[in-house]
Parts: sequence; structure tokens; C-alpha cells
Amino acid sequence: MPGSSRGQMLVAAALILGLFVMSLLVAAYQTHALFLQARSVVPREVAGAITADFNRALATMLALATRSYYDHSRFSDFTSRFEEYGLIPRDLESAKAVAYRYLNEWIKVQKIVYAEYGVQVSWQLCASPLPRNPQVYAYDLVFLYWNRTLDYGISYGASYACAQLQLNITNIGFYHWTSNSFIGLTLIIDDVIDQEDKIQIKITVLSDNGTYYGLLLVKGSVEVYLLTDDMWEKAQTKDVTYEGLGRYTIAVSKDSQKSAREVLVVVSDDRGILVLARKEIRGRGGG
Repeated sequence: MPGSSRGQMLVAAALILGLFVMSLLVAAYQTHALFLQARSVVPREVAGAITADFNRALATMLALATRSYYDHSRFSDFTSRFEEYGLIPRDLESAKAVAYRYLNEWIKVQKIVYAEYGVQVSWQLCASPLPRNPQVYAYDLVFLYWNRTLDYGISYGASYACAQLQLNITNIGFYHWTSNSFIGLTLIIDDVIDQEDKIQIKITVLSDNGTYYGLLLVKGSVEVYLLTDDMWEKAQTKDVTYEGLGRYTIAVSKDSQKSAREVLVVVSDDRGILVLARKEIRGRGGG
């Protein structure tokens, strides 16, 4: 019996020791996992903040280019501030040069702001197909594809910038992170109908990679121009209705004494990016 008791005590002691060792291993694993999780939060937050700011910088430069190209003097409160950097009204090449300079200055600011993390940041051009028009690629900081007609008579306009952000955060061992930023606005005129007392226009507005843009009535803007007697005249908007999935129906007044042949729709989003497209009117006044 004494031998049996000693054996049981040894088994119990071994079990207790095993449980103790296991608890230490579990605690060490949990501590290590918590450390890795906490450590990974920092690069995610820094990378996310820099990426978001890079997208804002791209959008600002695209808004500048589209507004200057469309009507520099009308938006002069914004566009004229960049003339000292070489911006020439209605000149896309000068707008691209300003964008390059702006983004390179942006890089310097990021390195100062995140100096404690040892941030290394750069960017390069990339290419991406336009939403609803995959045969055409946007491949620059300023890519305007306005007043185009696609298959089945769809009128199309697009304003885009495409660039790849490259990032290292050396002080926390975070390397070779990249993100393609595709920023812009797409306008599709689906139909234009001449009715008894108005002209009805159906459009679709898409943002960035083809996301439905539903903020046109609250944060963006839309204008319609009618081509009559070889002159473009701004139409009076009677109603704009959002129908979901980026689709809008616009009703504009018509002059009973004139016969409009085409409409020009100009759309801007909440970032100031502008795009336009034009389409012939079908029906009573448009043939």
C-alpha cells in the first residue's frame, strides 16, 4: 500500500506540474498574440491614414484639372490659386504638371508628420479600366474622357486619376505595402426625351471604381444646357429625382418657340470633380 500511495502522489504531482506548464504556455501565447495584435494595429492605422490622405490629394488635383479645363474663370476662387504653380486655363498638360508637383510636396509632408515611424512613401502611375467602359483605361493623374458615345447610343463621360501608393514603415518593420487609388466620376446619359412641356433626361452617376453615386442632390451639383440655333443655353431645372443605384431623372423647361437638338449635362460630386456628356434629344423636338 505505501508503494501504491507514493505512485499516486507522483502521478498527481506530474499532473499538477503538467497543468502548471500548460497554463504558462497558454499565458505566454496569449501575451504574444496580444503583442502581435497591438503591434499590427499601428501599421494598419498609419497606412490607412496615409492612403486616405493620398486619395484626397488625388481628388483635389482632379477637381482642379476638370474645373480649369471646363471653365477656369467661373471657378477662379479655386483654380487661380494654382496659377503661380504653372496652371494654364484649359490646358491639361499644365494641370498634370501641377498635380505631379503637388503630390511630390505631399510626400515631403507625410515624411515629416510620420517621422517617428520612419515612414518611406512614394507613388507611381498605374492604369485601370473605366467603369462601364472596360475597353478604355485611365492611365494618368488627369484623364478626361468626355462627350463620348458608346455602343447602343449611350452617351458617356469620365474624369479619372490613377496612381499607386507605395509605403514602408521602417521603425515597426512594415514593408512593401502598396495600394492602387482609382479616383474619379462617371456620367452616363441613358435617355433624353422631348415631352409636351419639358425635356426629360435620365442619367447614371458612378464614383471611383463604379460605386453608385447617390449624393448628387445633397452634396453634388447638376446642370443642363440645350443646343438651340447652334448655341448652348442653360436650361431651367424643374425637378431632379434620385431613383437609386446612381440613377437620376432630370426634368428641364423647354422654350416652345425653339427646337433643341442636344443636351449637355454637367455633373460635379462633393469633392469638386467635374464631368460632362452630351446626347441628342429623341421625340417631339429632337427627331
